[in-house]
Amino acid sequence: MFIEEEYYDEHFLEAQYSQKEVTSIRFYDCTFTKCDFSETVFKDCKFSGCTFESCNLSLIQVLDCDFSQVSFTHSKLIGINWSEMAPPRKIGSGLLRFEECTLSHSTFIGLTLPKCVITKCTAKNVDFREADFTEANMSSTDFSESLFDRTNLTAADFSFATNYMIDPGLNPIRKAKFTLPEAISLLYCMDIQLIDGD
Repeated sequence: MFIEEEYYDEHFLEAQYSQKEVTSIRFYDCTFTKCDFSETVFKDCKFSGCTFESCNLSLIQVLDCDFSQVSFTHSKLIGINWSEMAPPRKIGSGLLRFEECTLSHSTFIGLTLPKCVITKCTAKNVDFREADFTEANMSSTDFSESLFDRTNLTAADFSFATNYMIDPGLNPIRKAKFTLPEAISLLYCMDIQLIDGD
C-alpha cells in the first residue's frame, strides 16, 4: 500500500491494512479516515501534523516512531504501548491528541507529554506511571482501573473525568483541576476518616 518513502497532504480513506508491517515511512499533514491498521507494526515511521478519524489502531506497535502534533478522533487505540515510540527530539506541547477515543489497556509509562489531550475518552486500565502530563487536558474521560504513580499532573485538567484513583502524595497535582463530587476520591488514599455531614 505504501510505496513511497514520504507522503505529504495525502488523504487515506477506508484503507484496510491490518496485520502488516510499515517501516521507515514519513507522513506529513496526512489524514486517515475509517482506516483499519489493527495489529500492524510501525517501525521507525514519522507522523507529523497527521489526523486519524474513526480508525481502528488497536494493538498496533509504534517501535521507534516519531509523533508530532498528531490527533486521533473517534478511533480505537486499544492495547498500545506508546512507550515504544521514539523519544521526541524536542519536547514540545500537544504531541498527541485523543478525542472521543478508546485507549483502554494501553501504556504511556515514562513518557513526557506536556499539554497532551485525552478528552471524552475511555481509558480503562491504562498505565500512566512515571509519565509527565503537565498541563494536559484529561477532561471528561473514564479512567477506571488506570494507574497513576509518580505521574506529573501539575496543572492538568481532570474536570468531569471519572473513576480515577490518584494519590496526591505520590503524584504532583498542584494547580490541577477536578470536579466535585468525583474529586473526593483524592482523599481516599490519605489515612483519614471521611464523615458524612448529613
